[in-house]
Amino acid sequence: MTTQTQAQPFIERRKVSRQKQGKDYGWPLFLIIVTLLMIAGYFVSRDHLYKAGDNIGYNLGLVGGLLMVTLLIYPLRKRWGILQNWWLLPTWFKWHMIFGIIGPLIVVFHTTYSLRSVNAIVAFVCMMLVSGSGIFGRFFYRKIHHGLYGRQSTFEQLHNDLQGSDKVKSIFSFAPELQQRLVDFRDYVLEPKRIDKVNPVQFLTLGFRCKMFSRKLIADLEDVMYSDATAKKWSPAQMKVLDKLFDQNKVFIDNYLRSIQEIAQFKTYEYLFSLWHIFHVPLVFMLVFSGVWHVIAVHKY
Repeated sequence: MTTQTQAQPFIERRKVSRQKQGKDYGWPLFLIIVTLLMIAGYFVSRDHLYKAGDNIGYNLGLVGGLLMVTLLIYPLRKRWGILQNWWLLPTWFKWHMIFGIIGPLIVVFHTTYSLRSVNAIVAFVCMMLVSGSGIFGRFFYRKIHHGLYGRQSTFEQLHNDLQGSDKVKSIFSFAPELQQRLVDFRDYVLEPKRIDKVNPVQFLTLGFRCKMFSRKLIADLEDVMYSDATAKKWSPAQMKVLDKLFDQNKVFIDNYLRSIQEIAQFKTYEYLFSLWHIFHVPLVFMLVFSGVWHVIAVHKY
């Protein structure tokens, strides 16, 4: 058990990785605030304080439309050479997501929660589809990148990181049976023929299986570590050291299994992200076309 310190680099690396990805409480809070604003806006619209065509309503539509136009800067920044040095790409991606929510929110305020023409309905539906698909795309994006604004990961990088940080043998040298169970679980989950293809059942159940395996392994680890100490009636000071070591082992197991899950699901998330991209891009073009047509129709008629 004294070899636990050898695992520390791996444990710390996984902690840093989680911190970089973040528990991202800001995004759920942002969505909650947007939802509350939409609810508040609905009740304000019932008081008929403004109309879509008067100065307030028109300017709301203008601001919302301009914010959505700025969404095009992110894909242009990625592909257009002249913009390559114009701010950092992660910064554009961040504002791409924020404006992708705030822009439609302001447009909803502009409509006063009612649509009176076919072109307005088409533009509104396209806008909501783009915004909604963007939220789903953000989830897939996080799964295949180093954090939300980081560079894209590769399957080989994740797999090599796990293999290079494999301290299982040294960590559980005092419990070879537990060591073998963990290694067997890893080899089973990461079997090439199992992870090289998209398997919906494997994908959907793996997280639950990892949690159940983790609970069972940690419970057995506790029995192994404390049985000898209890029999020999260790002193409180010795038990305190043992408690700390047990907690470190628990962290290692959780991080190790989470890494296994990430690797096993990585290619499926890549596939889902590619499908999302095929769906999202045409919606953007539909939104641009319907939005331009809506503006022309409003000013012409």
